[in-house]
Amino acid sequence: MESEKWLQELFNKLRERLGEEYQVTKVDKPALNSAGKVQIGIVKNGERTGILLNLGPGKVQRLKTGIGLKEEVGFLVERYLEKRSVLCKELLAGEWFERMKERIVYALERREGNEEALKHIPWEPYLDMAIVFYLVETPGGETNYRVVSNHDLEVWKVSKEEIFQIARENTPRLGVPLLLTPEDAIGENKEGEEESLKDMEGYLLKHAYKGVSAFVLTNQYGFYGASVILYDGLLERIAWAWRDDVLVIPSSINEVMILPACGSTKTIQQWREIIKEMNQEEPENKMALSDSVYFYDHKEGKLCIATDDYKMIFD
Repeated sequence: MESEKWLQELFNKLRERLGEEYQVTKVDKPALNSAGKVQIGIVKNGERTGILLNLGPGKVQRLKTGIGLKEEVGFLVERYLEKRSVLCKELLAGEWFERMKERIVYALERREGNEEALKHIPWEPYLDMAIVFYLVETPGGETNYRVVSNHDLEVWKVSKEEIFQIARENTPRLGVPLLLTPEDAIGENKEGEEESLKDMEGYLLKHAYKGVSAFVLTNQYGFYGASVILYDGLLERIAWAWRDDVLVIPSSINEVMILPACGSTKTIQQWREIIKEMNQEEPENKMALSDSVYFYDHKEGKLCIATDDYKMIFD
């Protein structure tokens, strides 16, 4: 069966089993640790929190060939109802702020091209990007999430500034930063992840001594991991370990690539062209974060947009 055809047939069968009041969509998975997987989102009309279900590579290949569709629909419906039963009514409806405020996090999204969507949600500008807010719930170890809307703030009777402060406290706690070599990131090296989570600076310097000049920076889940560059003191720690400014290349909304400024063999313009090529390859540009190159100025202690005349060698 054709790629989109099998998926649409699966969605149609799920809607038949669940009812017309349910919306079934494909959810883009983060680039890290997602090869061959498909993630499905199901939300009931009138509810504001959806449920995520995963199809592993093996099931995806079987369904593409037309095998096991009926059985898989039954399994997904059963799994959805099981997960939904764990969520309280207030959470599903988007109410009860006191319960949910500890699950509010921020994320970085692309600003250009999202102007219409940003009119309906609270957001903060950050350089040429947008900081938006999500509600996250993890019953049974599975993650469910939805964007915080302007309507939510009205129902909760809180301001955007209050949400931002809450998210600043929650996000580093719920999304622990993770730094990996490209090889460890692509290869899903659990030992490397554990080593980095335990001692990020030690992991960075160990591999830098081996000649690794670029690293992937995300969070432990690999979802909206680019937002870790907002964490207080994180880029400062990395710059201190390198004794250098830090170049930040936005790979996607889920991760960034970092390298010491003095170790770069490319100009800012060359990096910018690479980023644009990567963004053009993203389906419908959903995962693209920015077309800019950034650098963390260790003397000024802040992240900036790198210009063409940015100097690669520092005193």
